[in-house]
Amino acid sequence: MNSIFKQLLNVKGMVVENVCIVDGPMRPEPVLEVRVRPRAGMLRCSRCGRKRRGYDRGGGVRRWRHQDFGCWRVELVAMMPRVDCPKCGVVVASVPWAEPGSRFTRDFEAECAWLMTVANQKTVSGFLHVAWRTAGQIARRVAGRLRASAPSP
Repeated sequence: MNSIFKQLLNVKGMVVENVCIVDGPMRPEPVLEVRVRPRAGMLRCSRCGRKRRGYDRGGGVRRWRHQDFGCWRVELVAMMPRVDCPKCGVVVASVPWAEPGSRFTRDFEAECAWLMTVANQKTVSGFLHVAWRTAGQIARRVAGRLRASAPSP
């Protein structure tokens, strides 16, 4: 099951531990919850990106919204360890599926940004079930990443 979900999620450097459907009175619709963890030896500082040894198991569970599977909303859930970086201090380790500080996976952000090129912000926010301000913030983040990675003219 691990390899099937790794291919469906299209995320490298991750181990799928468990998959379940979560439904409850606090959720408007059921969510496909995928519990994941970074592969061993992949701990990196979320600020400078260098490999660092672990400091502790972290302070709790974090969630990232991923692309939907048909009618199912998908969330990645992980316990995030912290690393001890001599340059940055004790910080949460980076994950291969999301940018530091983001509540969305890179694939979700890329989909949102692409949709913003062919539709308006309100339409995209309704289609992805996010606030329209969130859709705009995601598009700006992706554009900034693309600008930073592009060669200087």
